[in-house]
Amino acid sequence: MTGAQERISLERRAAETAARLPDLIARAEAAAQVVMSGRHPRQKEGRSDTFWQFRDYAQGDPVSSIDWRQSSKLDRRLLVRQTEWEQPQTVLLWCGGGEDFDYGSGEETKRFRGLTITLALAILALRSGERVGIWGSEEPPRAGQHALPLIAEELLRQGAELPRVAPRQGALVLLVSDFHDDPQALSDAFTRIRDARGHATAIVVEDPKETDFPFQGSQRFEGPRAERRKFFGEASAVREGYLDLRQQHHAALSDAVRGPGEAVLFHRSDEPTTPLLLQVNQIFAGESR
Repeated sequence: MTGAQERISLERRAAETAARLPDLIARAEAAAQVVMSGRHPRQKEGRSDTFWQFRDYAQGDPVSSIDWRQSSKLDRRLLVRQTEWEQPQTVLLWCGGGEDFDYGSGEETKRFRGLTITLALAILALRSGERVGIWGSEEPPRAGQHALPLIAEELLRQGAELPRVAPRQGALVLLVSDFHDDPQALSDAFTRIRDARGHATAIVVEDPKETDFPFQGSQRFEGPRAERRKFFGEASAVREGYLDLRQQHHAALSDAVRGPGEAVLFHRSDEPTTPLLLQVNQIFAGESR
Protein backbone atom coordinates (compact mmCIF):
# COMPACT_ATOMS: atom_id res chain seq x y z
CA MET A 1 0.00 0.00 0.00
CA THR A 2 1.43 3.39 -1.01
CA GLY A 3 1.63 6.42 1.26
CA ALA A 4 -1.25 8.06 -0.60
CA GLN A 5 -3.38 4.94 -0.25
CA GLU A 6 -2.62 4.77 3.46
CA ARG A 7 -3.72 8.39 3.91
CA ILE A 8 -6.95 7.75 2.02
CA SER A 9 -7.60 4.62 4.06
CA LEU A 10 -6.96 6.50 7.31
CA GLU A 11 -9.27 9.35 6.28
CA ARG A 12 -12.02 6.92 5.28
CA ARG A 13 -11.69 4.98 8.52
CA ALA A 14 -11.72 8.17 10.60
CA ALA A 15 -14.85 9.39 8.80
CA GLU A 16 -16.65 6.09 9.35
CA THR A 17 -15.75 6.00 13.04
CA ALA A 18 -16.57 9.69 13.50
CA ALA A 19 -20.11 8.96 12.33
CA ARG A 20 -20.41 6.66 15.34
CA LEU A 21 -18.67 9.06 17.73
CA PRO A 22 -21.79 9.79 19.85
CA ASP A 23 -22.39 6.05 20.24
CA LEU A 24 -18.72 5.49 21.01
CA ILE A 25 -18.65 8.13 23.74
CA ALA A 26 -21.95 6.86 25.19
CA ARG A 27 -20.59 3.32 25.44
CA ALA A 28 -17.36 4.55 26.99
CA GLU A 29 -19.32 6.62 29.53
CA ALA A 30 -21.43 3.58 30.44
CA ALA A 31 -18.35 1.37 30.82
CA ALA A 32 -16.58 3.96 32.97
CA GLN A 33 -19.63 4.45 35.17
CA VAL A 34 -19.53 0.81 36.25
CA VAL A 35 -15.97 1.28 37.47
CA MET A 36 -16.56 4.66 39.13
CA SER A 37 -17.81 3.00 42.30
CA GLY A 38 -14.30 1.62 42.77
CA ARG A 39 -11.20 3.41 43.92
CA HIS A 40 -9.74 5.77 41.36
CA PRO A 41 -6.02 6.40 40.76
CA ARG A 42 -5.77 9.58 42.80
CA GLN A 43 -7.40 8.21 45.93
CA LYS A 44 -4.46 8.02 48.27
CA GLU A 45 -3.48 9.94 51.34
CA GLY A 46 -2.04 13.39 50.77
CA ARG A 47 -2.42 17.10 51.32
CA SER A 48 -5.62 18.65 49.98
CA ASP A 49 -9.08 19.71 51.05
CA THR A 50 -10.81 16.76 49.38
CA PHE A 51 -12.06 14.20 51.90
CA TRP A 52 -11.17 10.56 51.23
CA GLN A 53 -11.87 8.44 54.33
CA PHE A 54 -11.60 8.09 58.11
CA ARG A 55 -9.06 5.83 59.77
CA ASP A 56 -7.97 5.10 63.33
CA TYR A 57 -5.51 7.49 64.94
CA ALA A 58 -1.94 6.15 65.00
CA GLN A 59 1.08 7.25 67.01
CA GLY A 60 2.83 10.06 65.17
CA ASP A 61 -0.32 11.52 63.60
CA PRO A 62 -0.73 15.25 64.37
CA VAL A 63 -3.45 15.96 66.91
CA SER A 64 -4.91 18.48 64.48
CA SER A 65 -5.80 15.62 62.11
CA ILE A 66 -8.22 14.05 64.61
CA ASP A 67 -11.88 14.48 63.76
CA TRP A 68 -13.30 15.01 67.24
CA ARG A 69 -16.90 15.07 66.04
CA GLN A 70 -16.70 11.62 64.46
CA SER A 71 -14.56 10.28 67.30
CA SER A 72 -17.18 11.33 69.87
CA LYS A 73 -19.63 8.89 68.29
CA LEU A 74 -17.35 5.96 69.06
CA ASP A 75 -16.27 4.37 72.30
CA ARG A 76 -12.59 5.04 73.05
CA ARG A 77 -11.60 5.44 69.40
CA LEU A 78 -10.00 8.42 67.74
CA LEU A 79 -10.54 8.90 64.01
CA VAL A 80 -8.24 10.76 61.66
CA ARG A 81 -9.68 12.51 58.62
CA GLN A 82 -7.70 11.60 55.50
CA THR A 83 -7.66 13.64 52.31
CA GLU A 84 -6.66 12.78 48.76
CA TRP A 85 -3.36 13.47 47.09
CA GLU A 86 -3.98 16.28 44.64
CA GLN A 87 -0.92 16.16 42.40
CA PRO A 88 -2.26 15.35 38.91
CA GLN A 89 -0.73 12.56 36.86
CA THR A 90 -0.26 12.67 33.10
CA VAL A 91 -1.95 9.84 31.21
CA LEU A 92 -1.08 9.40 27.53
CA LEU A 93 -3.22 7.33 25.15
CA TRP A 94 -2.63 5.60 21.86
CA CYS A 95 -5.20 3.48 20.03
CA GLY A 96 -4.36 2.51 16.48
CA GLY A 97 -3.63 -0.26 14.06
CA GLY A 98 -3.75 -1.27 10.44
CA GLU A 99 -6.74 -2.46 8.46
CA ASP A 100 -6.73 -5.76 10.36
CA PHE A 101 -7.89 -3.72 13.36
CA ASP A 102 -11.15 -3.02 11.50
CA TYR A 103 -12.12 -6.69 11.53
CA GLY A 104 -15.09 -7.82 13.56
CA SER A 105 -17.05 -11.05 13.40
CA GLY A 106 -19.73 -9.75 15.75
CA GLU A 107 -21.40 -6.48 16.65
CA GLU A 108 -18.16 -4.56 17.16
CA THR A 109 -14.92 -4.32 15.25
CA LYS A 110 -11.70 -4.58 17.18
CA ARG A 111 -11.08 -0.88 16.54
CA PHE A 112 -14.45 0.17 17.96
CA ARG A 113 -13.91 -1.97 21.05
CA GLY A 114 -10.37 -0.62 21.44
CA LEU A 115 -11.58 2.98 21.19
CA THR A 116 -14.33 2.28 23.72
CA ILE A 117 -11.80 0.91 26.21
CA THR A 118 -9.40 3.80 25.61
CA LEU A 119 -12.08 6.46 26.04
CA ALA A 120 -13.50 4.76 29.14
CA LEU A 121 -10.07 4.90 30.76
CA ALA A 122 -9.72 8.52 29.65
CA ILE A 123 -13.03 9.31 31.38
CA LEU A 124 -11.85 7.62 34.58
CA ALA A 125 -8.58 9.56 34.50
CA LEU A 126 -10.27 12.91 33.79
CA ARG A 127 -12.77 12.39 36.60
CA SER A 128 -9.87 11.62 38.90
CA GLY A 129 -8.34 14.99 38.10
CA GLU A 130 -5.56 13.66 35.89
CA ARG A 131 -4.27 15.29 32.71
CA VAL A 132 -4.99 13.20 29.62
CA GLY A 133 -3.31 13.49 26.25
CA ILE A 134 -2.52 11.57 23.09
CA TRP A 135 0.94 10.09 22.71
CA GLY A 136 2.51 11.60 19.62
CA SER A 137 0.17 14.59 19.49
CA GLU A 138 1.44 18.16 19.55
CA GLU A 139 -1.51 19.11 21.74
CA PRO A 140 -0.72 19.23 25.48
CA PRO A 141 -2.54 16.92 27.89
CA ARG A 142 -5.88 18.29 29.04
CA ALA A 143 -7.84 18.17 32.28
CA GLY A 144 -11.57 18.28 32.94
CA GLN A 145 -14.54 16.49 31.41
CA HIS A 146 -14.85 19.13 28.68
CA ALA A 147 -11.67 17.67 27.16
CA LEU A 148 -13.27 14.32 26.30
CA PRO A 149 -14.68 15.20 22.84
CA LEU A 150 -11.31 16.66 21.81
CA ILE A 151 -9.49 13.58 23.04
CA ALA A 152 -11.93 11.34 21.16
CA GLU A 153 -11.43 13.25 17.92
CA GLU A 154 -7.66 13.02 18.25
CA LEU A 155 -7.86 9.28 18.84
CA LEU A 156 -9.74 8.86 15.56
CA ARG A 157 -6.83 10.42 13.68
CA GLN A 158 -4.18 8.03 14.97
CA GLY A 159 -2.43 5.86 12.43
CA ALA A 160 -1.25 2.28 12.33
CA GLU A 161 2.25 2.76 13.75
CA LEU A 162 3.23 3.36 17.35
CA PRO A 163 4.69 6.83 17.97
CA ARG A 164 8.46 7.06 17.69
CA VAL A 165 8.75 10.20 19.80
CA ALA A 166 9.56 10.06 23.49
CA PRO A 167 6.53 10.49 25.77
CA ARG A 168 6.36 13.07 28.53
CA GLN A 169 8.52 12.30 31.54
CA GLY A 170 6.87 10.08 34.12
CA ALA A 171 3.64 9.56 32.17
CA LEU A 172 1.32 6.59 32.43
CA VAL A 173 0.95 5.38 28.84
CA LEU A 174 -1.87 3.20 27.51
CA LEU A 175 -1.40 1.44 24.16
CA VAL A 176 -4.40 -0.28 22.54
CA SER A 177 -4.33 -2.26 19.28
CA ASP A 178 -4.44 -5.79 17.93
CA PHE A 179 -0.64 -5.59 17.55
CA HIS A 180 -0.61 -7.88 14.52
CA ASP A 181 2.69 -6.46 13.31
CA ASP A 182 6.20 -7.24 14.48
CA PRO A 183 6.22 -7.60 18.31
CA GLN A 184 9.52 -5.75 18.33
CA ALA A 185 7.61 -2.53 17.63
CA LEU A 186 5.77 -2.89 20.94
CA SER A 187 8.99 -3.75 22.76
CA ASP A 188 10.65 -0.64 21.32
CA ALA A 189 7.68 1.49 22.42
CA PHE A 190 7.95 0.14 25.96
CA THR A 191 11.65 1.00 25.93
CA ARG A 192 10.95 4.61 24.88
CA ILE A 193 8.39 4.93 27.66
CA ARG A 194 10.72 3.31 30.19
CA ASP A 195 13.57 5.64 29.19
CA ALA A 196 11.25 8.58 29.93
CA ARG A 197 10.61 7.17 33.42
CA GLY A 198 7.06 6.31 32.42
CA HIS A 199 4.97 3.18 32.79
CA ALA A 200 3.37 1.36 29.86
CA THR A 201 0.28 -0.81 29.69
CA ALA A 202 -0.67 -2.45 26.39
CA ILE A 203 -4.09 -3.94 25.66
CA VAL A 204 -4.23 -6.45 22.82
CA VAL A 205 -7.77 -6.53 21.40
CA GLU A 206 -8.71 -9.77 19.66
CA ASP A 207 -11.77 -11.04 17.84
CA PRO A 208 -13.16 -14.37 19.12
CA LYS A 209 -12.78 -15.97 15.70
CA GLU A 210 -9.12 -15.01 15.73
CA THR A 211 -8.58 -16.64 19.11
CA ASP A 212 -10.69 -19.78 18.51
CA PHE A 213 -10.28 -20.34 14.75
CA PRO A 214 -13.64 -22.17 14.44
CA PHE A 215 -13.45 -22.49 10.65
CA GLN A 216 -14.11 -25.75 8.83
CA GLY A 217 -14.29 -26.85 5.22
CA SER A 218 -13.19 -24.74 2.28
CA GLN A 219 -12.34 -21.22 3.42
CA ARG A 220 -10.85 -18.17 1.74
CA PHE A 221 -9.15 -15.71 4.07
CA GLU A 222 -8.56 -12.22 2.73
CA GLY A 223 -6.45 -9.49 4.24
CA PRO A 224 -5.96 -5.89 3.11
CA ARG A 225 -2.88 -6.92 1.14
CA ALA A 226 -2.85 -9.45 -1.68
CA GLU A 227 -0.01 -11.49 -0.19
CA ARG A 228 -2.15 -12.19 2.87
CA ARG A 229 -4.98 -13.85 0.94
CA LYS A 230 -5.12 -17.58 1.53
CA PHE A 231 -7.36 -20.43 0.43
CA PHE A 232 -7.63 -23.68 2.38
CA GLY A 233 -9.45 -26.76 1.16
CA GLU A 234 -9.96 -27.84 4.76
CA ALA A 235 -9.47 -24.99 7.23
CA SER A 236 -9.62 -27.22 10.30
CA ALA A 237 -6.41 -28.93 9.15
CA VAL A 238 -4.39 -25.77 9.82
CA ARG A 239 -6.07 -24.86 13.12
CA GLU A 240 -3.43 -26.42 15.39
CA GLY A 241 -0.55 -24.76 13.55
CA TYR A 242 -2.39 -21.43 13.55
CA LEU A 243 -3.02 -21.57 17.30
CA ASP A 244 0.64 -22.45 17.95
CA LEU A 245 1.77 -19.43 15.95
CA ARG A 246 -0.71 -17.24 17.78
CA GLN A 247 0.60 -18.44 21.14
CA GLN A 248 4.14 -17.63 20.03
CA HIS A 249 3.01 -14.15 18.99
CA HIS A 250 1.37 -13.61 22.39
CA ALA A 251 4.58 -14.65 24.14
CA ALA A 252 6.62 -12.28 21.98
CA LEU A 253 4.27 -9.38 22.80
CA SER A 254 4.43 -10.21 26.52
CA ASP A 255 8.23 -10.08 26.35
CA ALA A 256 7.93 -6.28 26.07
CA VAL A 257 7.42 -6.20 29.84
CA ARG A 258 10.69 -5.63 31.65
CA GLY A 259 9.84 -4.13 35.01
CA PRO A 260 7.21 -3.23 37.61
CA GLY A 261 4.34 -1.06 36.48
CA GLU A 262 4.35 -2.56 32.97
CA ALA A 263 1.76 -4.95 31.57
CA VAL A 264 0.53 -6.55 28.36
CA LEU A 265 -3.13 -7.57 28.69
CA PHE A 266 -5.23 -9.58 26.23
CA HIS A 267 -8.92 -8.83 25.66
CA ARG A 268 -11.51 -10.51 23.45
CA SER A 269 -14.01 -8.17 21.86
CA ASP A 270 -16.93 -10.35 22.99
CA GLU A 271 -15.93 -10.10 26.66
CA PRO A 272 -17.28 -7.49 29.10
CA THR A 273 -15.01 -4.49 29.54
CA THR A 274 -15.44 -4.04 33.30
CA PRO A 275 -12.80 -6.58 34.51
CA LEU A 276 -10.24 -5.13 32.11
CA LEU A 277 -10.98 -1.52 33.09
CA LEU A 278 -10.70 -2.40 36.77
CA GLN A 279 -7.38 -4.13 36.17
CA VAL A 280 -5.89 -1.20 34.26
CA ASN A 281 -7.30 1.25 36.79
CA GLN A 282 -5.54 -0.67 39.56
CA ILE A 283 -2.26 -0.68 37.60
CA PHE A 284 -2.51 3.08 37.11
CA ALA A 285 -3.39 3.56 40.78
CA GLY A 286 -0.24 1.74 41.84
CA GLU A 287 2.03 3.72 39.54
CA SER A 288 0.58 7.17 40.24
CA ARG A 289 1.64 7.04 43.89
